[in-house]
Amino acid sequence: MVSKSNVILFAFLLFLFSKNNIVLGQATPNPCNFSKINCGEGPINTLYTSFSSDTIFYTPPGRSMPFWFALGDSVTEIIDTTGHYNFSLSKISGPGDIKGIPGTLSGYYSYLTDISFSAIGTYEVAVNVSGFPGSFVGRMVFVVPPEIDFCSEAPGGDCGNVIGNQIFPKQISGGVVPVDEVLPEILVGVVDSVSGLLDSSFSGTIYIEKASGPGEIYGILSMSGERWFNFNYLRFSEPGSYVLRFFTEDSLLYKEAFVNVEVIQTTNGFIFLTGEDLSIYPNPFQDKITLTSSYDLKGTRIELLNCSGQQVFCKYVLASKKRIVLNVTDLAKGIYVLNVSGTETFQNKTLKIIK
Repeated sequence: MVSKSNVILFAFLLFLFSKNNIVLGQATPNPCNFSKINCGEGPINTLYTSFSSDTIFYTPPGRSMPFWFALGDSVTEIIDTTGHYNFSLSKISGPGDIKGIPGTLSGYYSYLTDISFSAIGTYEVAVNVSGFPGSFVGRMVFVVPPEIDFCSEAPGGDCGNVIGNQIFPKQISGGVVPVDEVLPEILVGVVDSVSGLLDSSFSGTIYIEKASGPGEIYGILSMSGERWFNFNYLRFSEPGSYVLRFFTEDSLLYKEAFVNVEVIQTTNGFIFLTGEDLSIYPNPFQDKITLTSSYDLKGTRIELLNCSGQQVFCKYVLASKKRIVLNVTDLAKGIYVLNVSGTETFQNKTLKIIK
């Protein structure tokens, strides 16, 4: 029999999780359902999360993305499903505060669904785990970027005093990504379908799901908060052509939208785009990046963008060449988006590379 105190506690938790209609709407699939993640019984010596590294390029202040925690073995890369743990965050350093509910319910995996940060900057965060025999504390670094101006990208060219009724996604860095790598940024907001103006007063949750494609999509599948969102942690399990569907819980209020993504296979550090017309290597790179093509690269513009969308390298090819070597010694270690454009053959070829 359920006690009155338990009913009150449940009602209180429901109030917390439904505040502003944000948290309960977020996508929280079981990570063990993804074919790229191995789960079972095994040793525990590593903290696993939704992200591929301990440094996370998060979303700007006022937004949240759901992400999960689990424990497993660094050798076999198996997430252990036999234990039940509570995960919680605590700030070690950073310019602002961690917002939202910083702890999870007990389980072999658990999600934090409404974590946001109050100010831009870099935060060092401890991940505390209770229920684990002995002490276990992980560490993560969240890089919280400034908000990207999305108003000028709207079909109407600006934001306005409008009530949006249609989701508007915009690929900032193109739609080509290697298998299992993070898709470059897709900014998503809502617009008024008549004026094309962006609704900067929007508040809620926007989801992603696969409409078509040969493999799975996994990573961050929803975001919540205000104005517009920067989806930058989405991966694909197989090469091929995908169509992504962006939607909200209320399809009557906001018309869905679709985005095409081309997922490519890499081989021995080589990345091939559109058959054999362009190869870029090595990946990861150190001091140099080489581009080769069966077509003339004359007239192309080659640029590198960092994870904040800032241009850190740009080169115009003025002479007839089929091979270009870029000297990028001065770039810091990290993730970059390389874009090749400017000619009929290379209108907008984009991919992510790592130093």
